[in-house]
Amino acid sequence: MTKRVLLGAGIALVLAVVAAYVPALKSGFVWNDDTYLTENRTLDGFEGLRLIWTEPKANEQYYPMVFSSFWVEKRLWSLRPFGYHLVNVLLHAGSALLLWWLLVRLGLPGAPFAAALFAFHPLNVESVAWITERKNTLSLLLSLLSMHAWYSFQGARARAFEPKKKNRRAVRTAEPWWRRPAVFYALSLACLVLALFAKTTACVVPAVLLVLAWWRKGRVEPRDVRPLLPLFAVGAALALETAWLERTMVQAAGREWEIGAAGRFVLAGQTSLFYASKLFFPAKLAFFYERWTVDPRDLRQWLGTACVLGLVAASWFLRRRIGRGPLASLLLFLGVLVPAMGFFNVYAMRYSWVADHFAYQAVAVFAACVACGAATWIAPLGIAPRRSAVVLSVAALAALAWRTNAESRSFHDEESLWRETLERTPSCFMCETNYGNWLMEKGRDTEAVPHLEKSLILKPDNVPALLNLARIADQGGRLDAAVSHLQAALRIAPQDTTVLINLGTASTKAGRLDEAVTSYEEALRLGSPEGQVAQNGLGVALMRRGQVADAIEHFREALRLDPSYAYARANLERALSAPRGLGPLAPRPPGR
Repeated sequence: MTKRVLLGAGIALVLAVVAAYVPALKSGFVWNDDTYLTENRTLDGFEGLRLIWTEPKANEQYYPMVFSSFWVEKRLWSLRPFGYHLVNVLLHAGSALLLWWLLVRLGLPGAPFAAALFAFHPLNVESVAWITERKNTLSLLLSLLSMHAWYSFQGARARAFEPKKKNRRAVRTAEPWWRRPAVFYALSLACLVLALFAKTTACVVPAVLLVLAWWRKGRVEPRDVRPLLPLFAVGAALALETAWLERTMVQAAGREWEIGAAGRFVLAGQTSLFYASKLFFPAKLAFFYERWTVDPRDLRQWLGTACVLGLVAASWFLRRRIGRGPLASLLLFLGVLVPAMGFFNVYAMRYSWVADHFAYQAVAVFAACVACGAATWIAPLGIAPRRSAVVLSVAALAALAWRTNAESRSFHDEESLWRETLERTPSCFMCETNYGNWLMEKGRDTEAVPHLEKSLILKPDNVPALLNLARIADQGGRLDAAVSHLQAALRIAPQDTTVLINLGTASTKAGRLDEAVTSYEEALRLGSPEGQVAQNGLGVALMRRGQVADAIEHFREALRLDPSYAYARANLERALSAPRGLGPLAPRPPGR
């Protein structure tokens, strides 16, 4: 292809991707787009930008490239969702173009179809249409840039030591500084670091480069490994930091992950086959899938792991007969899925072991291996089979693009997302909880109750559902019911300070002052992050018991912790002005 044809084809692909994601461009914010974007204080001012980079706990996850991109965009188009969606779509289209170029550099046939297959595959919709998943679209783009810089480094290194025709000794040829190996190497490392700062699943890039080196030459030499060691080290360091933050800050730990080492290997096989099935047959996609039970004692559950290991072993033993391609494809596919196989705790796995956005990188590998492998197999068959393959490929891509367009409609708004998900996964307790919570926020409490109650049937220890039911009961004046819900939540999570504070508030309103004092004191003893709320609530309960002097001290402590806390200030003023009267005190209403 000429440069003009390639440029036209690239523009056409980008426009086609934008057309496929038109419903996403018309969508709003959903689910935790609030904590990532709309209610994220680190996106305000230069102090927020500093915290994004210097404070790992300033946001839900330490991905400063993602939050920096949001910081910049907030200055460009405020909180209008169209701009954020458009950037996500363009990043996705950019990754498709970079994948195309990478496959061309590797000398593989079928590169345009591979890029289009990746661009239009419906499994990517969650990563592209959900603004929070900027993590995926930005990280993959930077990862591919790192790989391109790596191959430029290898080319520059080869040119630097090419022997001259008249002198067989290896001599360094003069090159402009911007074409020197060190420049490309530094660029590759820098892009990888930025990709890791977008999402640490980019840590697999050095391993991908190593597998590709083996595939191209049939062996791995020390000169292939040594330059990759810094990339491996950086990737491992940031990946371990993310794993630690997931366990400690995000709290991806507990009995949900207590499946043992054997269970982790069982889960790895199950998740690998799950994603493979969705890649080949992208039907019944859902925002959340049912969380199946992992039991390594059940021999049937080892079938997935046995199947995967069998395929890898067969590809290894048959590599001289069928080539290195199948084994390399399996290693690449499984390698990029390792972070999502269940070996590492990820908070979202509390609700489901699998998610479409976990497989974003795997879709790129799948598209490359399937399209290029098919093209290699079809190439020797003649013109007629090749033309038939092109027609079938175009038809398949059109069907995938249509499906992608339809799937992206689910992300139009939060209600559409939860309703669609519940239709496809009716046993999703978290979906019932979140939909009920959204209905509450819209003032539709009557509609919210059945969803919250169903979530408790699906998962009786669902504390957020109990908190929300208590809030609805409190707002409806059914204080005993609110206290009952909160007591049930406390039996499940006796050290949850949010439950204790809400129980104290409801007990105060119900006139159960001794219980209220006990709840608030326990929350303070455990070190509640909302200490000012607990101090204010304790002051209210003590005031109503007639302990005015003690109440004043707690109101003052609440204001010391948070000088802007209006409830505590109002209560302190009333207590000081009417020390012997109760007055209309202002406890904080219960809520999440």
